[in-house]
Amino acid sequence: MQLRWCVLVAVSSLFFTACNGGRDAKVSAGLPENAQCVLRSPTLDVGTKAELTIDGVTYTNSHQPDAPGTVETPLQNVGPLPEGCNSDGFRFGSGIYDTTGPIGGQPTGHADLAGMVLPPQPQNGIHTRLYSRAFIVESPCNGKRVVYVSDDHTFSTALVRQEVLKRLAADPELGELYRGDNVMLSATHTHAAGGGYGDPTVLPNAPAAVPQTGDDVYNYVQSLVFSTSPFDADNTEAIVDGITRSIKRAHQNLEAHPQTGRIELSVGELLNANRSRDMPAYVQNSPAERAQYINDAGNEIDVTKRFLQLSLVRDNGSPVGVINWFGVHPTAMGNHSRMISSDTKGDASLGFESLMGTRYVPDDSELAEPGADNFVAAFAQTDEGNAVPDLFIFDADTDGNDGPGQGVPYRLRLGTDEDYEFTDEYYARGLPKASRIFGMKQLAQAIRQFGEGAALRGPVDYRLVYVDMSAVEITDEDIIRESTFDDLPVALYPDQRATCTGAVGAGKFVGGANGPVFGAAGFTCQDTAPVDVEDDIRNHYNGLFNGTNSIYLQVEGNYLEVPVNGVALYTLLTPVLCTTTALQPQFDCQAEKVVFTEFGGEPAPLQLFRIGNLAILGLPWEVTTMAGRRLRQTMLDALSPVGVDTVVISGLTNAYLDYMTTREEYSAQMYEGASTDYGPWQLAAAQQETKKLAMTMASGVDAPAGVELATIELGDASPVTIDLDDDFGAIITDASESYMRGDSVEVSFVGGYPGNDLKRMSSYVYVEHETAAGDWEVIATDKDPELLFIWNGTTNVVSTLLHTAMDSENIAVWNIPLNAPAGNYRIRHDGVFRLAEADDPTPYTGVTRTFTISGTPADCPD
Repeated sequence: MQLRWCVLVAVSSLFFTACNGGRDAKVSAGLPENAQCVLRSPTLDVGTKAELTIDGVTYTNSHQPDAPGTVETPLQNVGPLPEGCNSDGFRFGSGIYDTTGPIGGQPTGHADLAGMVLPPQPQNGIHTRLYSRAFIVESPCNGKRVVYVSDDHTFSTALVRQEVLKRLAADPELGELYRGDNVMLSATHTHAAGGGYGDPTVLPNAPAAVPQTGDDVYNYVQSLVFSTSPFDADNTEAIVDGITRSIKRAHQNLEAHPQTGRIELSVGELLNANRSRDMPAYVQNSPAERAQYINDAGNEIDVTKRFLQLSLVRDNGSPVGVINWFGVHPTAMGNHSRMISSDTKGDASLGFESLMGTRYVPDDSELAEPGADNFVAAFAQTDEGNAVPDLFIFDADTDGNDGPGQGVPYRLRLGTDEDYEFTDEYYARGLPKASRIFGMKQLAQAIRQFGEGAALRGPVDYRLVYVDMSAVEITDEDIIRESTFDDLPVALYPDQRATCTGAVGAGKFVGGANGPVFGAAGFTCQDTAPVDVEDDIRNHYNGLFNGTNSIYLQVEGNYLEVPVNGVALYTLLTPVLCTTTALQPQFDCQAEKVVFTEFGGEPAPLQLFRIGNLAILGLPWEVTTMAGRRLRQTMLDALSPVGVDTVVISGLTNAYLDYMTTREEYSAQMYEGASTDYGPWQLAAAQQETKKLAMTMASGVDAPAGVELATIELGDASPVTIDLDDDFGAIITDASESYMRGDSVEVSFVGGYPGNDLKRMSSYVYVEHETAAGDWEVIATDKDPELLFIWNGTTNVVSTLLHTAMDSENIAVWNIPLNAPAGNYRIRHDGVFRLAEADDPTPYTGVTRTFTISGTPADCPD
């Protein structure tokens, strides 16, 4: 099997810089001139040199910057488009709505941040708000429509999809148009969004008969030990309602514009913005297969650099939005952060929307303009399974050392020196500068490619099937042949290949290589990995895979370090777990996996969209780079005869079923392989079943019959947290009289518990600038990365059980941009308090003194 690739060429000065990651690209037509600030940003230099130097200290000189290489571009000489559907005209619309959930985490009865697992992360503020971004595309040639949603959350869940579809069906305007098969819900995979909306938990929810106090204690302990989130009704409602409203706005936008427009498809190469975190697994793949992916420096391309973008601009020049796909984990804020954040992808989305003047107003606002174009920028997720932004994660120190405790320290691997350790004053604020760096890299690439490329051409179509992934026998001869490699041991490839009961491996609890954890990866029940990497994963790469030798726990706001030797622990556990696994026939096909527990079980939604010559494959997994390459090839083989020349994977779509590795990567049982639940043949099963789906689309017949979905019941309402009576809105820490650009303004107010009013499409804090007329103009809200909102409330076991917020201090931190105009400023805080559960929230406002910024502003904010 060989993917069809071609080398990008310098067809124009703009495209050349897109291919080579240069900072001298010109701004595309339709973009404001200040987009040049993004293309000139010094953040784009991070990772482009062999040295990492921060504050005058060099930490490594062995970094290997990316070199240009081959990128998967549209296939040449595909078959003809369906008769009568050769047009490049589409109708389309976009919509955006806030999906930010409650602050406070488990101590207030809400879900902690999801995604990082350790340590528990009860969120105490907002770095950036979370949004659902929806796009609807219709083909005039067949009248079919598809809805694509990219939402700023850790993963999509079956529960959220079920509830969104219910609301669409109940809407008299939307119900007949948007159903399960033509609605695709994808998550960006930020690890800094609240959970409790159907995400996987280690322990089941407490029985309904358990009294509230018992349930509180049970959930509190579960959050403390496992960092999992029981059901959070408030967060679930924020997500479901926000997604539904974004779809309705996209529908109104489409209906208000009956004329067709063009959707431009552009493919570029984004360098020095992601890195593989599972090299010991990647090298297990076939040498012949790996040899197809080599860059100009002669190094392997072990993580996809392709940046695929759709630009939606009407024929009259009105920009509607962009959707792009680039594979990287949005984990830049760090596993120690306690801030709600859309992380790098959200930072890029907000940056593009800021350039284009996007309006963020609620539906009932006088400023709302139903149907009007309002630019929406979705930086969507694709096959990011092994891709992280920590560029310096595997670099040796300046003396060439890469053993445990050596190499580049954790806190510096994203190119910044922000507070990281629990003993640092501002550790809980995460790494906003790092988020900015890797958001800016994606934003710059989107700007370079905006409006570029060739127009999509052809029909709109869609298919959906639900598959029981625990019981798929691989019978497709082509898939079997393409999943067997002659240059690898035959023991990897038995004659009978099938998936089996879902299970999580012990390596799952190692976590990804981009955060400190205590576990140890690479322990297996069968030693079949083609390449021996034990020395690497035990003794090199700064000890990433043999753990930190500690468990970090958060108890009553204090962080404890408990010594645990991960390698010794896993050495003892592995033979016990392997013996247990062998005694359970449902795990027979888990092969090398050291099974920790049964996991999964819900049907897998496999969804396929076609927009002209582009196919979007929606999958509920985090797909690794090589697995993604194989899946796209399978789709091209099935769909290229009917005119599809490009395939993109939409990851974390419609549900969440963990990871997807190749059979060869699975053999190493790194984090990703241990998280591939249905065994070593899960990828081949997915290829086989998605091929069936694609063949029905190519043939114009209905999707295959799948399994039935069970109805998921919603959990109990979230508890109400009450406040102790106080002088709400009063100033605790006021602003100084004047500041310099680049300074931070930090002020605080006597506050109410913010979780009682989510302020969706609004804000808890505002920076206001006095106009020449003496009015106050809002220039920043808590959606903007430069303005943080922090709730400093006392939470402990007592406050949790009483559902009471004690001594709430609400803080605003404004990092003044270098281009802030001279003049008078103030910071306003809008909140609510609630003195009894039966009371409605009571609004209050606090305003700081006026402060000044003088002098001449810079041209750019950074």
